[in-house]
Amino acid sequence: METFQPFSLLHAAALAAIALATWVAVAAVRQAGPRGAPTRAERALGIAFILVWLAVHGWWLVPPRLDPTRTLPLQMCHLTALAAGLYLATRWSALAPLLYFWGFGLCTQALITPTLDVGPAHLQFWYFWLSHGMIVGVAVCALAAYRYRPTWSDWRFACLAAAVYAAAVIPVDLAFGANYGFLGRTVPDQPTLVDLLGPWPMRLALVAMLVTGVMALLMLPWTLAKQRAVGSL
Repeated sequence: METFQPFSLLHAAALAAIALATWVAVAAVRQAGPRGAPTRAERALGIAFILVWLAVHGWWLVPPRLDPTRTLPLQMCHLTALAAGLYLATRWSALAPLLYFWGFGLCTQALITPTLDVGPAHLQFWYFWLSHGMIVGVAVCALAAYRYRPTWSDWRFACLAAAVYAAAVIPVDLAFGANYGFLGRTVPDQPTLVDLLGPWPMRLALVAMLVTGVMALLMLPWTLAKQRAVGSL
């Protein structure tokens, strides 16, 4: 298959495969028991993904494939996927807030409305779903198997990191006419939520409010659970 269409059977199959792989990973980690450090298998998988990440993005940085408007590894999902590999290999706690707030709050948008247009006949298709599957899978493992519990301090850290990301990416977008982070003047070829946010630069303010609001909503279940626990004492 040469092409990919959002909301197709192929799209559903990719999401189902990610869900199944995540379930298997969580079950395996739980069966191994709680550990403060990654197992050999986790470390090996994390390092292997990091090497794949470097190889894929390095390939796209070599002329004539290099296109500053499309091939720089500056999408938020690119960086979150790298964080997933590093977290799996090292269990570095500072990465857990990014996986939770960026991964669930922002990168899942790419799973729902992927900007992918090539099918299984292309390696790009497989890397797209592998990298996004890593984000979701490792984020779920952090919660369900490693017992990570987000705090409002983590939310502030994730918001600050997002602000730093935007400050770094917007000049690149303007310089090259790109749309990394959906913060440039253009909109994606495939339909996404960005299409509903109006023209640039007003769209930037709406994106900022949407990002901080969505990440704040991700704190709601933990805040309610804490309130219930205090109320039951």
